Amino acid sequence: MLGDMKNIPLFCIIMGSLIGPADSGAQDKPSFAGNWKVDVAQSDFGAEPTPTSMAGKVSKDTPQMFSYHVHGVEKGKPFSYSWSGAEDGSVHPFIADGKQFGQQSVKKEQDGAIIRRGGDSRDGSSFDSRDYLSVDGNTLIVEETDKSKDGTISKQKVIFHRILTSNAKPASSQ
Repeated sequence: MLGDMKNIPLFCIIMGSLIGPADSGAQDKPSFAGNWKVDVAQSDFGAEPTPTSMAGKVSKDTPQMFSYHVHGVEKGKPFSYSWSGAEDGSVHPFIADGKQFGQQSVKKEQDGAIIRRGGDSRDGSSFDSRDYLSVDGNTLIVEETDKSKDGTISKQKVIFHRILTSNAKPASSQ
């Protein structure tokens, strides 16, 4: 998976999209923070490979610092990646399997949706994504467009569900 940038943007931005409210006006909106698992059956990965499994955790969720880690299995091989940075659109390194793989930025919109952009300067591939939560805050919808190094465009719509533990409250009641 990590040898070809066209496979990375989808997973990079899926969890990179799990960002919480960027201003006090968005406080009543559900938070992206927590644990998430991909719903392979409801997702459309387009031209990208479908992962066997994928889950992630957002550990920091403030306008000044957002941090996540994702792990999964694709084509029988494990993968992991992470990203940390402010929710202000500034660019920060994307780390895949312990090595810098590209850059990503995150910007919160007024409606609570996340706009993410990123790319790999080694081959010129890039991605743009708009990610948003369901009204109850327990489903994450990621709509992404990738552009490969040869200019080929692919689109995905990936669905994640919040993983609730026995002592956790749904996002809408946090």
